[in-house]
Amino acid sequence: MMCLGRKLIGARSLLALDFLTVIDAFTRDVTSIADQPAALAVSVRGQLMEQRPDYMIAHKNGRRDLVLVRTVSWLTGRNSEHGAWKRDLVDAMTHAAKRAGCGFRLVTEEQIRIQPRLANAKMLRRHLIPYRSPDGEIAAIESLADLPKESSVAELQARLGERFDAFVLALQLDWLGHLRMDRRTPFGRRSPFVKT
Repeated sequence: MMCLGRKLIGARSLLALDFLTVIDAFTRDVTSIADQPAALAVSVRGQLMEQRPDYMIAHKNGRRDLVLVRTVSWLTGRNSEHGAWKRDLVDAMTHAAKRAGCGFRLVTEEQIRIQPRLANAKMLRRHLIPYRSPDGEIAAIESLADLPKESSVAELQARLGERFDAFVLALQLDWLGHLRMDRRTPFGRRSPFVKT
């Protein structure tokens, strides 16, 4: 996780990996992520059990969220009765998390694999090179001063000339908080952005 200084966090499925990718790319207030935090004691239809969330995410404002990453098919179950039991389990986990002083979120592929957000998150993370020369970033930050508040990667490239790749630099400046690329469309060399 680049947002945590390149800390390794486990992902037990491709869906969980996609969840972590989106969190890492677009959530700026994360202070820590714990993989497989302590199990919650829950009661589902009178049956006591322990259920372990996938992640505990701590935020700068002190809020802690327990997150369960599952598919929609897991939630709906094999049949209507099994699906109702799963929904009762999620409700019980929500109440147990609240008792523990945490928020709770069930996150499915319908919230994680939204396009172009997931593709943009992967693109942004691909270009976060930890060991890079700051020359390009410095030149791009200086060039931003000459651009209007709403601009584009193409306009930044025109200011920078051919020496630097404005697309890569725009992604890095988005990560650093100097600009915000339009997340409603796929990131590209003509993507609009707003200076922050």
